[in-house]
Amino acid sequence: VRDTAQALGKEVQLELRGEETELDKTILEKITDPLVHLVRNAVDHGIEKPEVRSAQGKNPTGLIILGAHHKSGRLIIEICDDGAGLNPETIRKKAVEKGLIGEQQKLTPQECYQLIFAPGFSTKEVVTDVSGRGVGMDVVRTNITELNGEISIESEVGKGATFRISLPLTLAIIDAMIVLSGPHKFVIPVNHVYETLRVDSKSVSQSSDLGDVLLLRGELVPIYRLADFFGIDSKPSEKEVSAIINRSGKRPFALVVDEIIGQSQVVIKQLSPELQGIKGVSGVTILGDGKPSLILEPPELVKRKLNKNKPLFMEVA
Repeated sequence: VRDTAQALGKEVQLELRGEETELDKTILEKITDPLVHLVRNAVDHGIEKPEVRSAQGKNPTGLIILGAHHKSGRLIIEICDDGAGLNPETIRKKAVEKGLIGEQQKLTPQECYQLIFAPGFSTKEVVTDVSGRGVGMDVVRTNITELNGEISIESEVGKGATFRISLPLTLAIIDAMIVLSGPHKFVIPVNHVYETLRVDSKSVSQSSDLGDVLLLRGELVPIYRLADFFGIDSKPSEKEVSAIINRSGKRPFALVVDEIIGQSQVVIKQLSPELQGIKGVSGVTILGDGKPSLILEPPELVKRKLNKNKPLFMEVA
């Protein structure tokens, strides 16, 4: 970023997010070149000159964010900039000039964005040492495809662009919380754990819209039982259970388990092909007792809406 910005007379700040994200070394080696291309392009094509940004009411110093995180059993890498963004019409005109599409052919903005991955495509009028050589973006998609990955683009003219790479996790180590539901142990990544607490029946009430809800410091939080998602016959022996509060989505919720065993680092292994379509299950790991445990994505589980509204608390004789 520094070298490219100096060569182009631009001011750019780089922000890194998710540096603790771990992944397999083979993926890391193959993803380096695509990331270099994408970051360089963000500086060259995305970020405007300081005087242009000032005239538009922007901070003269552009911002590029390089982030990585795990989601639903995949590694997500994002390269975001607050520059000029991608103009679908400009891309379309260039594609017509190069004979990639017909002049009358109509494309959606997303279809226009995909044209930049065509071999030899460039919107640069002048070839420089940095870009405009018509190489790079096609190599990016080729390398990502070889890793069984995908790349998508979000952009708004004048606001910036985000290139999002999604890769399968062949091997990764994550910090996770191990919980018990009935006789089964499950693993929940700590990035889905905002806080944990013990909940008694006095804290739970019924809502006509949300079902069981937890009154948490004046906030009504919907409750879901982990056992309900997997049809587990869970009968806690006490009137008090453990709840994991998730705030990673638009709406917080509480996931109730019988017991929180503890926190540990686990190695993610991919599910076999016939099981990979299960929503809310991102992988599997082998725990210290030698038994496999599913790694869960609570927000995806909740989307399945498999809560059968079983009573949360069992009456104790």
